[in-house]
Amino acid sequence: MQITEIKQQVKKMSKISKLLMVSCLVIGCLSGCGKKEVTPEARVELTKLQEDMLSTKDELPEMSTVSANDKKGEELFASLSDVEYDKIQDYFFAYAKDGMASEVAVVFVKDKNDVAEVEKSLKEHRESRVLSYENYATDQVETAKSAVIFSKGNYVAYIMNKEFSHIKATFESAME
Repeated sequence: MQITEIKQQVKKMSKISKLLMVSCLVIGCLSGCGKKEVTPEARVELTKLQEDMLSTKDELPEMSTVSANDKKGEELFASLSDVEYDKIQDYFFAYAKDGMASEVAVVFVKDKNDVAEVEKSLKEHRESRVLSYENYATDQVETAKSAVIFSKGNYVAYIMNKEFSHIKATFESAME
């Protein structure tokens, strides 16, 4: 009888062990599925962010886009900023195909210490756009002057459009 009781005890223990292992696996999976805390320094999928920012309720004209992923991405970055490209991890720059004052850019800077330099460079870009519009599209000057430049962590955003609150909110949401 004792051997039978021992076998029953072993079976019970085996079932309990299996149940405990399954419980641990389930708890591990569920805890892994929770909201992951993302700091601004963490890498945001820029292609997705670009898509989201360019498709908000703020109406944008048809846009052309350049990015770090383009064959000439480094060369094309110079049309947006004069910051040394080796300081840039990633970027995208969208601008109106019709030449109107609509531009959206996000620059992911490798070193947070270089964010201020990128912001300054984008302000200079904005000023050059204002001067251009003063010469050929005076109705676009106010839109160009109202372009916003702001940063979160290692990301610097530049938005020039008549309406931009939703575009800005999309960027800010992605940084949370």
